[in-house]
Amino acid sequence: MTDIAIKQLLSELVSLPHLDPLHYLLTESEGKHIAHCLDIDLIATGDTREKAAVKLDSLVKAHIELTLATRQYENIATRAPQIYWDQYTEGNPVELEPRTLRIQIPESVQIVPVPESKLRVLARAAHAA
Repeated sequence: MTDIAIKQLLSELVSLPHLDPLHYLLTESEGKHIAHCLDIDLIATGDTREKAAVKLDSLVKAHIELTLATRQYENIATRAPQIYWDQYTEGNPVELEPRTLRIQIPESVQIVPVPESKLRVLARAAHAA
């Protein structure tokens, strides 16, 4: 990798949002459970809280890995609106399994070899607004 390529990569990485931990807001509406990753504003639904969270885990993992692979970092700089963060703050903590997501980091964006990263997931349950 050339010095210019390294400098460009470093400047891109400096602008990345910090995503550890990930914050999940869990709500229920019209009989469906909703899991919302507030850090990158992604949503999944399911018949149970756990199913919605598992779907969201897969969606978040794929979204972050694709963003890193394509270097379209603006795709993970999309925080949810403040109203959802307020609901999260007022909600009750929920223990989810797994509590971490394993993100595969493409070699093309690694400065030092790091095959994967683990992101902690913090979840809270609240009433939908």
